[in-house]
Amino acid sequence: MPIYDKSSLVCNFQCKYCYEDPFRPQYEDIDYDLVESVIRNTHKKLYKGAPNTRNSARTGLHGGEPLFRKKSDVERLLKMSFDLDGRSSIQTNGYLIDDDIIEMFKKYKTSVGLSIDGPWPCNELRGFGSKKKRKEQTMKIIKTMNRLVDDGISVSVISVIHKKNASKSRRELLKMWLLDLHRRKISGRLNPCCCGNDKIDLTPEEAVDFYTDMYDFMLKNGIGGWSPFRDIINSLKGESSVVCVYKDCDPYWTPSCHTVFKNGGVGVCLRLYTDGKMYLRGKKMSSMRGTVLLQTDCKGCKWWENCYGGCSGLSIDFDWRNKDRYCLLYKALFQKTVNIFKAVGIKKPIKQKKVASKTKRPGDHSDGHEHIDGDNRYVDSDSNYVWEDDPRGTGNHQDGIEHLDGDERYLDSG
Repeated sequence: MPIYDKSSLVCNFQCKYCYEDPFRPQYEDIDYDLVESVIRNTHKKLYKGAPNTRNSARTGLHGGEPLFRKKSDVERLLKMSFDLDGRSSIQTNGYLIDDDIIEMFKKYKTSVGLSIDGPWPCNELRGFGSKKKRKEQTMKIIKTMNRLVDDGISVSVISVIHKKNASKSRRELLKMWLLDLHRRKISGRLNPCCCGNDKIDLTPEEAVDFYTDMYDFMLKNGIGGWSPFRDIINSLKGESSVVCVYKDCDPYWTPSCHTVFKNGGVGVCLRLYTDGKMYLRGKKMSSMRGTVLLQTDCKGCKWWENCYGGCSGLSIDFDWRNKDRYCLLYKALFQKTVNIFKAVGIKKPIKQKKVASKTKRPGDHSDGHEHIDGDNRYVDSDSNYVWEDDPRGTGNHQDGIEHLDGDERYLDSG
């Protein structure tokens, strides 16, 4: 359950589809003492009693553009995250990264998430100014990304998929870029755009065409580690390492993230702020969205236990009572993956255990030790501690895959 610092929503970019635009200020006067106090207290409340907490990064620097502030403030927040977790993380457009920032990343063991939609012109909806300037910005960010990798800094990518990079003419360019990222051991997410603009967003049918084509390309070239494909696979295998889109979500509690604002308020995921209002978290998790969807949009759906209606923030008409607008896409990817499982001899995928009530959740492996599942390495949090404001309970790692906990080797049962 990460804690995201969003004390500043100001940004140096003017991306055409940004969902934060309705509530983005031009300037923010931030009380960093208050923000840091709230983050530390929230962290203590959520993770009190968990062993080896320094091994699992749970705080991240987000925005807006988190680097669009004084460097001293950036360092203060990265240091705080490092003090709490033994590492830090940031999601950034990458344009403001310079030598000083890179040294901070090294000092505070920062994992860098870069927001970029591909090489030019796939990235034309991001940035500011004329197309010429946006092209220059794109080239600079890619150059910076390569430098970060060369300097040994962990890098991942979030690319938003829309009409400007998913078209037939540009898709091949995007594929070659992803292949190059794979060679540099960079993976990330391909997130479908959902800004409400029909000239930017893919239709569900267009999304199916793009993502199934991209899936085939990745299979052909042995490219792994990209969401949503890895999450679809993990969900069908019953693993807990699944992006929040495919988890049961309360729109007024958003269990996958806490967001901390400049006034010290702790809110829900900003994908839910589509009407321009800021929402503070409820006191506890509820199952109201799932209860509604099981009687309406998702009634009788065979993928319910793998999808739970998708993202609350991407719901049809931006109403959380509706299912995700990309339901057609998710169904296509789930079915395609099941077909692949069958083709390679996996007779029956293991579905996630159904959440029987709001007091239980599917099992996790969580004991504070680093472990290896197949080719993936994880650092877990403690499962034996029940968070005071998390009514869901604890779980165990049981996926049938051999893994290592510290110096001990286990073979789990399903």
